[in-house]
Amino acid sequence: MYCAPAILWFEMNRGVGEDVAYRTESENVWMDWAVVDARPFLLYLQYLTFDDLRERQRQLQGLQELKDMCTNVESSRNLFHTETACNLLGHCLEMEGEQLGALAIYTASRDAMPRNNAANLHSHRLTGTQ
Repeated sequence: MYCAPAILWFEMNRGVGEDVAYRTESENVWMDWAVVDARPFLLYLQYLTFDDLRERQRQLQGLQELKDMCTNVESSRNLFHTETACNLLGHCLEMEGEQLGALAIYTASRDAMPRNNAANLHSHRLTGTQ
């Protein structure tokens, strides 16, 4: 847990309010894990890494590929955890100072999967609501 980016901690605690009551027994086994597809996670890490290395062009390239993956219907069909990929994109947009864009991504993620989605927490965090 300590080597994972902090944003993934939200994925491990993604139940809000009565979300937990709607989980099946099989969901309880894995619901508190952070699960993400490899490609979007690597693009997120690329964004973070190239930020630390001050290589802005390569950082933006990773961000654009992550945007394309989350917003392109063909690309998103290959994802098993689209909501987590979108939440990573939302976090990148937050780091870019694009709070409204991040909120739009979190809202789309939440609309696609309303329960047990860390986007609920991210939206509350951004808007200061509960």
